[in-house]
Amino acid sequence: MDQASVPEVPDTDARDPEPSGNTTTATEEPKELFERSFPSEYAAGATYGRTKTMFEHIRDDQILTGCEVLGPFQDEEEWELAKWLIKNVGHNQAEAFLKLPIVSDRVKPSFENKQAFLESIDRLPIAASWKVKHIPVTGDILDENGNKRTETAELWFRDPVECVRELIGNPSFKDVMDYAPTQLFVDENGTEAFIKEMSSAGWWWKMQLRLPKGTTCVPIILSSDKTRLSQQRGDKTAWPIYLTIGNIQKDTRRKASSHATILLGYLPTPKFDCFSDATRSVAKYRLFHYCMGLIMESLAKAGTDGVQMACADGFIRKTHPILAAYVADYPEQCLVACCMENRCPECEVLPTERGCHRLFPKRDVDKTLDYIKRYPTERKNAQFKCEFEKNLGLRPVEPFWAGLPHTDIFEAFTPDILHQLHKGVFKDHLVSWCTAVIGEKEMDARFKSMPSHPDVRHFKHGISTVSQWTGGEHKEMEKVFAGLMAGHANAAVIQTATAVIDFISLSSLGCHTTRSLDAMDAALDTFHANKDIFIELEARSPAHFNIPKIHSTEHYTPGIRLFGSADGFNTEAPERLHIDYAKAGYRASNKKDYIAQMTLWLQRQEAVDRFTAYLSWCKDTLHEKPRSTIIPLPTPPTSEEPAEISRLPAPSTAPAATGLVSASPSPSESITYKIAKTHPLDLRNIDVPSIANPAGINAQRFLPAIQTYLRKHGSPFIPQPFDRFALFKRITLTLPSIPQVSDLKLKNVVRASPPVAAVPGTRNHGERAYQDFALIRTGERNAVTDGTALEGLRVAQVRVLFSFPPYYPAPFNTAKPLAYIEWFTPFSRPEADSNLYVVRRSTRQHLPYAEIIELDRIARNCFLIPRSGVGKTDRRWTTEAVVDLCPAFYFNPHLDLHTFLYAKTGPT
Repeated sequence: MDQASVPEVPDTDARDPEPSGNTTTATEEPKELFERSFPSEYAAGATYGRTKTMFEHIRDDQILTGCEVLGPFQDEEEWELAKWLIKNVGHNQAEAFLKLPIVSDRVKPSFENKQAFLESIDRLPIAASWKVKHIPVTGDILDENGNKRTETAELWFRDPVECVRELIGNPSFKDVMDYAPTQLFVDENGTEAFIKEMSSAGWWWKMQLRLPKGTTCVPIILSSDKTRLSQQRGDKTAWPIYLTIGNIQKDTRRKASSHATILLGYLPTPKFDCFSDATRSVAKYRLFHYCMGLIMESLAKAGTDGVQMACADGFIRKTHPILAAYVADYPEQCLVACCMENRCPECEVLPTERGCHRLFPKRDVDKTLDYIKRYPTERKNAQFKCEFEKNLGLRPVEPFWAGLPHTDIFEAFTPDILHQLHKGVFKDHLVSWCTAVIGEKEMDARFKSMPSHPDVRHFKHGISTVSQWTGGEHKEMEKVFAGLMAGHANAAVIQTATAVIDFISLSSLGCHTTRSLDAMDAALDTFHANKDIFIELEARSPAHFNIPKIHSTEHYTPGIRLFGSADGFNTEAPERLHIDYAKAGYRASNKKDYIAQMTLWLQRQEAVDRFTAYLSWCKDTLHEKPRSTIIPLPTPPTSEEPAEISRLPAPSTAPAATGLVSASPSPSESITYKIAKTHPLDLRNIDVPSIANPAGINAQRFLPAIQTYLRKHGSPFIPQPFDRFALFKRITLTLPSIPQVSDLKLKNVVRASPPVAAVPGTRNHGERAYQDFALIRTGERNAVTDGTALEGLRVAQVRVLFSFPPYYPAPFNTAKPLAYIEWFTPFSRPEADSNLYVVRRSTRQHLPYAEIIELDRIARNCFLIPRSGVGKTDRRWTTEAVVDLCPAFYFNPHLDLHTFLYAKTGPT
């Protein structure tokens, strides 16, 4: 078939949708979650009386010293000024600002200069204080006197137990804090697990059984990553280590603005010039573990003996802080695990077997520590050395985690979606292999031909010319990559590409069920079953898949079952924190002895953030009635049987009990939308010929569609070509909230903006039309999608958003917004290899099948990928022209996670 032709679609393929309000229900109401509580005889999360929270202590201190709620500041306006200065203005600029006549004469703050201003900030209550330790490092290179050269490493850190006390006792986290493990299910029999938070995953349940009864487990989550501070020149670096706790729910702790992660310390980054090349690597390992051991001293004691802490809800609990998870990229994982960088830090797979699709025995803590202990005396034993270096791949370093109670460092490493999947498996490997298969020019042509979409980056020059990639760009490529590769001559290539993108999408979900984890395993099975095609096609050289980042995917589903959904442990969060906790502090320093200045700068920033939270608490709770002073510990039941499964209240985001993933969005969900209250000035008086003009808006069937709409609603009024309509540019929808997708990603835009002509001699260079595809609610039945989340939905292109003129008869003259759409064919059975739906423009008598609909029938936007087929992409397919030239499109399920759940969810 000629790729430029548009096939005639029989009328039988395009049944009339029923009017809005008569749509069918695709899914039942979301069912309830079911909970199995931790056995009550263990009294997990038990309380030992009331106490004052940290904010109540701050208020008491203010009363004792005669301070007002605002502390050292005269009034709220002065506090807002101080907060603005500390957050936005450097010290030198602050001095100049405070000396301005308009500030000193009119504003008259109580702090007249920089010194007085900083003294006011320093009087605010602070959290854990900083310590510094200077560590002499002796190398193996001799100086001119024959002595070993030395270097001094500087370690800045805070007490981790005090950091935990700060987090677990912060009243701001009262409503997002868990104190005991639980098991959640989507069925009453407890066969379909539901995993989201750390408290509903396996590690906490297992750990709570080890701890004494009546205690509260505090899962410690560490992350560390070296970062460069100097931008253009210089080699200034910092090595921050961060701490948060798994008790805080992940949607809160992963937000930088919530301050649920604390900077625990700056690890030293010396030059190691006193070491030779042969010993420098081991010396770096040893210094890291020595410093981490110093930091973790108090945590080891607290984890063993327990420590009483005041919690965010005002109760005292006996806590056991236990190192549970370590978020790091692959080199850092190897460093923490004391293994060589060609080994897996989690299991004993050999470097030559990392391409195998199976789980190898997990590294054993006791075995590892035994071998490290024996190394100094047995390293000359050939058999021991072979086992130590070749089989286990260990480094002769005493690990910091050796003294931490209940810590299994080899299960602590969490999935790293950013480095392992986005940058690794996808960009470094899959894209390179697929480009070698179809050719660089063809790959660029396919990216160039992608239609415009508000949520998709268009690579107008292709991808071959991009020299430096970011994680965001990798994600943008992933949105279209499976559809871009679909239609290739080799089925294995398509299946491999689709499996990788499916695996990445599933890994990114905000919660999981047993079925979604099984789907991840199935996608991984498909990848490994087909990956050899790239060796056969000579796209992968050398001819093996012994790649660390590919092997790491074997540990994803076990890791999610252990710690909760992977989005709560992504390394993107620490990289974002580098801006606030390292780079901004460095820029505020004078670049000399910068770590000391950074810690002081950070202490002031934290004091302001803490005081802001305190003032918010004061407004909300200062006038509450006094609470009782003592609440006795609940009496545990005598039964030793596990607790019964209980029904939880059915939240709006509760998961459905069936389907690939839970709580799939459905057309029965109410979707709210917003549209401009007034029409843009240039779109208030547009006639029908302008709307129908193929060189402009190209709504060819606009007038007949209006005639049909009026007739369907019983109006004899006949619209005329000279009628003028007011147009809108876009509609913004809010998608239904579901637990798999962050509520921050529910905004959905559908554009229908006409082209703007260029004005010669001005900066107005014109703008093309934007007419997005969308899923529309219909009343039609479809054997292919019935019983799925796509039931009752069909693709259309939204060409015009408008309202009727005021001279139209009532009720059509009420300026109620409507949409002119052009339908695509209903979903048919997906293609065998790509498993993607193929849609074409629906026509009647060789003309677009068009309709006028109410806006509440628009479910959301969607994205169609041109179906290139086996041959080369038609070079006429530009992002502007492809929508009208391409005869067939793939419905893209990987646009975002919401769409992924629409397209990939099974019967509901």
